[in-house]
Amino acid sequence: MASVKAFPRFNKTNLEGKTPVYLRVTKNRKSKYIALDVSVLSEDWNKTIGKVKSTAHNASQINAYISSKVAEAERIALELETKSISVTSYDIKHKILGRAPADFFEYVKNRKDMMDQEYTIGTLRRYKCVVNKLRSFYKRDTLYFDDINVTLIRDFQQYLLTDCKNHVNTANANLKAIRKLLVDAVAEGLLPFEKNPFNKIKLKGQPTQRTFLLDDELLKIEQLTLPVDSQLNHHRNLYLFSAYACGIRIADLLMMRWRNVSGDRLCFQIRKNKETLGIKLPPKACEILNHYRNMAQNKSGGIQICPDSFIFPLVHLDPCETDRHTIHNAISSATSYTNKDLKKLRILAGLSKHISFHSARHSWAVRALQKGMRIEYVSKLMGHASVKHTEVYAQILDSELDKAMEIFN
Repeated sequence: MASVKAFPRFNKTNLEGKTPVYLRVTKNRKSKYIALDVSVLSEDWNKTIGKVKSTAHNASQINAYISSKVAEAERIALELETKSISVTSYDIKHKILGRAPADFFEYVKNRKDMMDQEYTIGTLRRYKCVVNKLRSFYKRDTLYFDDINVTLIRDFQQYLLTDCKNHVNTANANLKAIRKLLVDAVAEGLLPFEKNPFNKIKLKGQPTQRTFLLDDELLKIEQLTLPVDSQLNHHRNLYLFSAYACGIRIADLLMMRWRNVSGDRLCFQIRKNKETLGIKLPPKACEILNHYRNMAQNKSGGIQICPDSFIFPLVHLDPCETDRHTIHNAISSATSYTNKDLKKLRILAGLSKHISFHSARHSWAVRALQKGMRIEYVSKLMGHASVKHTEVYAQILDSELDKAMEIFN
């Protein structure tokens, strides 16, 4: 249980001989100090009772003030100890001073406006989901920073794996979100660096199998006979365009406009990292682009195509729409429909591999390395922040080559 005592700090005595009085809040033999709005003469202080002597000037008023502050601090300490199993003197001091909350959930809530500006809608929703999972696990409305220890994180990890039935990598992604929030809290002075439990936790994921299609498999999808203006055909073209053009992510393709095209070159800002990427399109990607250029010109009656109109007619959005939530929802909906149609295309093409749109990205990377493109170029064209992210595709290619050598067995 925390103890609260008032005492003068004689090492801070001023030129008039007066010493400021402090509250000392002690919990588990660790103390924090809070300055009170009163100073006393050293000879007037009664160390035994922690107050000024009755003979001191304004003794009654000073002692009443000190008593009220001690009582208030004791009340706050008791309140926090009732809510938290391991409240610290640090937490009690900040609560007494009414400073930034030492409650993790309150901290996340207060950062909402900043996170709205810093993160994408998808990332924001993932963070919200993770924090809600943590609330469900903890079963309390308040989670003090000092209660977030290695044991709690390990128990939460087990909760994600068992109760939430998350894959190991999904659970790790959830924990990385919590880790990022704690790192930010350390930077803001709300959590001492040494109290961040992730200093002692290493998250180990499981290697995932990245599905990719090779040239002959892509050709099977390409040669399917489909109604020209059907959604199935549009989704097929979207997938093939990505597989032939640097594995462009679906969100970037869905939002691609004609102003991003100049001849056989494509220049656009990657939504994920805001970097600008310029690429020269290979012939097969140009064929798909020409198909939609002709379609747009026919639709406009030969009038020049609007530069701001979308290339692929798959998102239900006004080209002038700027609301981030509306755009995110439209992309999510179109992505869902695309992945459903890719299952149909896989069956029609007689492919055994289960594909999603992201496999187009894997397909381009593996094929690019297979054809001899330097890994640094592959990394740059895919918009990777580091070659390390691209090396996984080189490992996939090595694995495929190992399989090829099995013909000699």
